[in-house]
Amino acid sequence: MTENENEKMIETEGMMKRKQAKTSDDLITELMRRRTWKYTVFIMCLMVVWTGGPPAVYLTSFAGIDPTVNDTWTCVSDKCFNLTSKNSSLLDQFPCDITEKVDGKDQLVFVPSDIEWDLAHTSFSVEFDLYCDVGSRQSQKTLLSSIYFAGALTGLIIGGYLFDKIGRKKSAMIGTLVAGISIFTGTFCHNYLLLLALRFFLGVGRYMTSTAMFILTVELVPTKQRNLVNGWASCLWVLGYPAAAGIGYFIPDWNYMFLTASIFYLITTLNVFFCIESPKFYLINNNEQAAKRAFKALAKLNDMELDLENVEILDAGSAKQREQSIKQQLMDFARYPTLRLESGILMSLWFVVAMFYYGFNFGWGTIVPDLYLGYITAGVGELIAYVLVVPLIAQLGRRRAMMFMFTGASLSYLLAIPVLNFGGGWSLNSVSCLVGIVFVSGCFAGVYLWTGEVAPTSHAGLVFCLCSGAARIGSFLGPYIFNNLAPVTHTAVPLGGSGNSGSSLQPRLFSDSGDRDFYNRANRG
Repeated sequence: MTENENEKMIETEGMMKRKQAKTSDDLITELMRRRTWKYTVFIMCLMVVWTGGPPAVYLTSFAGIDPTVNDTWTCVSDKCFNLTSKNSSLLDQFPCDITEKVDGKDQLVFVPSDIEWDLAHTSFSVEFDLYCDVGSRQSQKTLLSSIYFAGALTGLIIGGYLFDKIGRKKSAMIGTLVAGISIFTGTFCHNYLLLLALRFFLGVGRYMTSTAMFILTVELVPTKQRNLVNGWASCLWVLGYPAAAGIGYFIPDWNYMFLTASIFYLITTLNVFFCIESPKFYLINNNEQAAKRAFKALAKLNDMELDLENVEILDAGSAKQREQSIKQQLMDFARYPTLRLESGILMSLWFVVAMFYYGFNFGWGTIVPDLYLGYITAGVGELIAYVLVVPLIAQLGRRRAMMFMFTGASLSYLLAIPVLNFGGGWSLNSVSCLVGIVFVSGCFAGVYLWTGEVAPTSHAGLVFCLCSGAARIGSFLGPYIFNNLAPVTHTAVPLGGSGNSGSSLQPRLFSDSGDRDFYNRANRG
């Protein structure tokens, strides 16, 4: 063999041994392109955790139904018997209307220990004396709904650290256990403060789980298919509405409602313990070997062998060339104006959307004449929104679609300003709110998708934490607007119109994220 031939052979062998360079997105795209039914089912099942959301979140709406003037009650205490024997007309009055002045303040004459209600369902509202709008009772009841979002904010702060520290899967597992135990313990709860604590920890756990699984799922599909994943996840959420209404309607005891909801939640979150961790989590932590093992596990679902021994994953460690501490990530917001601007706008959008979305969904009992019908109808409206938002985003792009949905929500609110009653408990306000929930739900889905795409992988956990944190503040305020302002709920309508009008202009400041590579963009200036 001549010297030239030997040099060519050595060069050829060197090229064969040289690693092939690929990005993690290239590998994800290849897996999706060669997907089998097992891989498709795996991706679709990741977001089933969202189906368990409505029965857990809105459980207080059904377990705490207030008695009405049409419900009957009887005396059980000597005090009640004595007063009604002296004034029999009291028996024809609603107990909430029977008050007396004590130190200049209205006080109920009959407390829960004085009377017994003949109700089709038991209610913690009756057990804890929260059903009358006297004193701070209604505020205390609303707090049981709103405290969930204080817990959610806490869970997101914890999750913002854990998502990028221990992984999306492990964070979701911890959240599932916390939420599941909280709902189940409600089966034995007969104390207001305990129920308040359980609702708080439910928020902590459920938002850790749902956000971690959303990030994980988005990271396992190519950019152009994330819109479909977002629509699918939203539809799974809607499937929880009939479950929530069914639990509230068919289970007569409010404690057993919690038991049933905990079983349903467990069933919908079992896959959290068996799913595959996102390879991108390993990559941002510079663990290329673990990422390759995760890619191979995903490849097995496609019945394919993925040879990664001679593959160099280009983005391995590129998002974590420096220590990714919370302090460092927060410093990046001051250092990079684009990251700061986009995150700030998203936080504002999340606040507005969540305020009115959860204001609606905790207020159907006062907006429409029938609570169960309200939730079922709202679920149908949300389903329409989530089915339509996918092709709408695909056709118009993220930015224009968001502007359209915010504008539609704004017009729906403003349409309800005139006071017009249709009879049977229905009004222009209630009808416009049912229309408005379609647009608000579309906004919610769009904002969720946009956040997943705008946030760079190295900062995904923190950006989701900040945005969802802003949403939780809005969520906390929403139930107070629609419940405690029930006599003047109309006031919330023009407020929603002006809020959504302003929000419809903010997406103009974004570039459309659908076709751009958004991973590892922490250094955008």
